[in-house]
Amino acid sequence: WDTSDTGAAPLPSLPGLLAACPLRPGQQAAAVPALAALVRLRPAGALAPAHTVAEHLLRSPRAGGGPAAASPPGPARATAAGPPHRPGTAGIGLGTRELTELPATWREALDAARAARAEPRLGPVAQWDDIGSYRMLTALPATGPDPALGPLLSPAHAELARTAEVFLDCAGQASRTAQVLGIHRQTLYYRLGRVEKLTGLDLDDGGHRLLLHMALKAARL
Repeated sequence: WDTSDTGAAPLPSLPGLLAACPLRPGQQAAAVPALAALVRLRPAGALAPAHTVAEHLLRSPRAGGGPAAASPPGPARATAAGPPHRPGTAGIGLGTRELTELPATWREALDAARAARAEPRLGPVAQWDDIGSYRMLTALPATGPDPALGPLLSPAHAELARTAEVFLDCAGQASRTAQVLGIHRQTLYYRLGRVEKLTGLDLDDGGHRLLLHMALKAARL
């Protein structure tokens, strides 16, 4: 969200939009320029108004790209953010009737926005309860990659990292993975062998698979 001149372009008049606040990086845990929006829900569990507001805000000329988050309480919260070279995304938290729960709802909205930005299939508008494993990953403190995964996450091995991620997303099903990637199964096995040599992990070990999968998803964030 463009915060350089917040008085230049008023927010659109949208049904249910109670309030909105542009945020600069570092404010309210926003990593990039963002917009937080509070949306009225009737009833609190019906999130359609938050989706409508988020979609309209993402089409605003001030939404330069990046994550947008919306969190619905009895009101709902939304945020839009990001640098110009990234498509805009939005996140929606769970509805609440209590003002004291708004901070938690905002956190959910922001996490959903981050997940939608990291995983395009979740966006451009993502609800916190639909982001799966990212509900846990976004709650973890930001740390560097596990030492075993550092080499794999370098730009030089982006193809191998993508192959490993799709393989794990496909629950280790080789034929399905090869189909998604559009490669021959022997090519897949060759790449997975390189992943094992590069990381020292055994992809037949469930614990190693979990570590690799978490590291790849965390790297997206």
